Amino acid sequence: MGTEHVGRSLFLGAVAAMALAVAGCSGGSGHPSSLLSFGPTEAGGAGATTTPSTPSTASATGSGADAGASAASVEASPTALASSTAAGRTTSVSVGGGYASSALPASVWTNPSAIPLDAAYHWRSPAAVDKKASAPILTAVQDCQLALSTGDRSELAAFPAAQADLTPTSGGTGGRDDWSAQETVLATGDTSSGDIQGIYMLYGDLVASVGKCAASASGAKLTNVSSSSAGYAATLTIPTSTGTTLTVHEYLAAPYGYLVELSVWVAPYAGDKPSAAWNGASSGTVLAALSAGPCALSKAC
Repeated sequence: MGTEHVGRSLFLGAVAAMALAVAGCSGGSGHPSSLLSFGPTEAGGAGATTTPSTPSTASATGSGADAGASAASVEASPTALASSTAAGRTTSVSVGGGYASSALPASVWTNPSAIPLDAAYHWRSPAAVDKKASAPILTAVQDCQLALSTGDRSELAAFPAAQADLTPTSGGTGGRDDWSAQETVLATGDTSSGDIQGIYMLYGDLVASVGKCAASASGAKLTNVSSSSAGYAATLTIPTSTGTTLTVHEYLAAPYGYLVELSVWVAPYAGDKPSAAWNGASSGTVLAALSAGPCALSKAC
């Protein structure tokens, strides 16, 4: 990782402790400045099932080089861009599915039965639909319109990564009233102390940034915030211009040598309710499931 890890020569335990300490103080707030904006074709009425067009999102409120570079990373990803119609996400993933590599084998992914709402939707396995990602755009970063630092963007681009957009195999059609889910896994691929420390620092920075979501996404609120040795979890609610609310259940974990994000979200048509009531497992249970695969591979958790 070269000069990017200058000044990070802390012992691993100290860095991990610092990251968790940051996570525990993540309930930031501030004056919001922008709304998620959905296109006019998405304002359908109750019961509508038309696949929505991809909505636009306002730019982050950050300024300077970091904010500009953050926007550029969305617009000029080195891989082919694939647009997700659910809640307007744009993810920098290459075309294909069932991606696997020595750094990200199929066993690194979370068992779909452990992903919230599997009882209602019976999610497809992440290992069957994952796609290689270059400098992956994390769900929380996009929804909260966060301007990451140059160092954090470099960390996201430095390691092998893949994303899996999950769809129901039953109980839903993938429409706006259905919940959606995405898992992202980043792996160092080695046990270099600098790389391991870099992952922990990135995790800590992400937790701190998500805690400030209300300052960057207009009207955003954080509830059910949980920080433990297993990772970080929170519920984000963000109003949209169509009168509905985007609800995101966000999970972040940093098992040894890995960064894992799981997001489960819904933004139903105005006046509609989600097709399934939220009945997710406890955050601790979900976070433990996110770490299970990486820990089995690293044998270092």
